[in-house]
Amino acid sequence: MIRYIKRTVKFAIYLIVLLLLILMFIYFMSKDVMSENASLFRFLEDERPLQMVILVAAVAVIYPFIGFAKVKIYLNKPVNEDKNEIIELFALRKYVLVSDENKILTFRPKNKFNRLTRMYEDLLELDYSDTVLKFEGLRKDVYRYKRMLEEFARKSRTED
Repeated sequence: MIRYIKRTVKFAIYLIVLLLLILMFIYFMSKDVMSENASLFRFLEDERPLQMVILVAAVAVIYPFIGFAKVKIYLNKPVNEDKNEIIELFALRKYVLVSDENKILTFRPKNKFNRLTRMYEDLLELDYSDTVLKFEGLRKDVYRYKRMLEEFARKSRTED
């Protein structure tokens, strides 16, 4: 629950900054910037600020449900033997192993700009305590690397 609240607050701040940048861009690109009638406050009159706050809050509350995923990957064998190979696979895709505690591998991207754009909510957690891997993180990364791990599992089964 704490992760959910943290992600919601981070995404709300991200949306507010993005919205302010867009408003500033529109304001300075308009033809009437130098006229007396043009005012950023004119745009923010009536109930528009309230509508924007409600929109930001709604999107920020919904985003953690949509943007993050947990999936299971069925391997039919323990991962302990192949753990180093899995770490190498993530290293090839520019992910760094952050921790390996309680049979949970935690990876993060190497690229600092990539991490910034994801608001540092970019950790991928791989629970290998059973023959079923539990994989958690950003939805697009989880599904991308799920396919990679399934292909790895298929290749390791054919080698055995």
